[in-house]
Amino acid sequence: MPIRWIDAGRVSHIRSQSIYHGLGYAQTPETTNTVVMVIPEEPYLCIGYFQDATKEVNLSYCRDNSLPVIRRETGGGTVYIDSGQLFVQWICQPGFLPRKVEQRFQLFNKVMTETYKFFGIQAYHYPVNDVHVNGKKIVGTGAATIGNAEVVTGNFLYDFDIEIMTQALKTPNEEFRNALRNSLDNYMTWIKRELKHPPSYFEIIQTYKKRCEQILDTPIVDGNFTEDEMQAIILAEEKLQQNDWLHSIKSSPSRNKLVKIHAGVWIGWMVHEVEDFSIQVFSQMCHNAIEMIRFYLPISCKSDWDISQLEKDLINVPLVDGEIRDRIRSFFDKTNQSDTIISIDHWTMSVMQIKKEVQKVSGHA
Repeated sequence: MPIRWIDAGRVSHIRSQSIYHGLGYAQTPETTNTVVMVIPEEPYLCIGYFQDATKEVNLSYCRDNSLPVIRRETGGGTVYIDSGQLFVQWICQPGFLPRKVEQRFQLFNKVMTETYKFFGIQAYHYPVNDVHVNGKKIVGTGAATIGNAEVVTGNFLYDFDIEIMTQALKTPNEEFRNALRNSLDNYMTWIKRELKHPPSYFEIIQTYKKRCEQILDTPIVDGNFTEDEMQAIILAEEKLQQNDWLHSIKSSPSRNKLVKIHAGVWIGWMVHEVEDFSIQVFSQMCHNAIEMIRFYLPISCKSDWDISQLEKDLINVPLVDGEIRDRIRSFFDKTNQSDTIISIDHWTMSVMQIKKEVQKVSGHA
């Protein structure tokens, strides 16, 4: 059976999300597998299905800047979206895509990477669900079962506004926000950054369509939404714009803050309790090693030794309990501060906390 191809063009911010939701809920056993291309006209913020909006989003900034916030039914993190992104949405019958979600992402990303390569961008699939160029993320994908459909979504990142993304996310302080801004700049890229003369959206769409037909080895036929699908899309829009839906996930209060930059790169503000005080640790984890770390201690715990040297000593050390412990012990031995009020165990646990938070969120480091 041919794949239905729908180029929805430029649509409202809510329609850019409601299409794949509506098609999923409207799908019947007779519905054709569908690929949709769509560009949102207005900017907005989109949070993942399992995220708590009050913890992830700077809601006052979004309100003051008329930036809508939508919670989608696919997983992943919070993303800023505007007309600099071309969405790709697959809405498929059960059994059409590989059974394992990792293989679905790999297939979906193969069409993306081959399209990027056609225009001279050497993109590659980065497990589990990213596309990278020279170590930088250019595509993030999501997947879910919506209604009776298997849905996979991603985008061609034509341009990206790091400043709005940074301001729209909730951060514990300005230091964290500045580090987030720098990390996004260092670990993300987009088409206009990679190419001096980027292709038009039309050229990307036509190339993607050809690659899709070749890789999926299935004819692609232009089509339109049915009446039932349009009704389901409108119902999805009503649901996605409800405040109760946006705030339907409530997570436990936490003093910790963790943001994923891309696969393997995380920024965290961790608070480790030690009896009647706490160690606050601001760090960046890159592929299971410390890329940056700062300690913040109460005045009662400060001494005349230089904590910045400990921070330097921990750079590039793998986040392995024994290696972190040995490096910390070595520092205090060198500075004759083995009698510090904070034990080596607590120092180690405070550093390792970011890895534990990542494991809690993703199931692996």
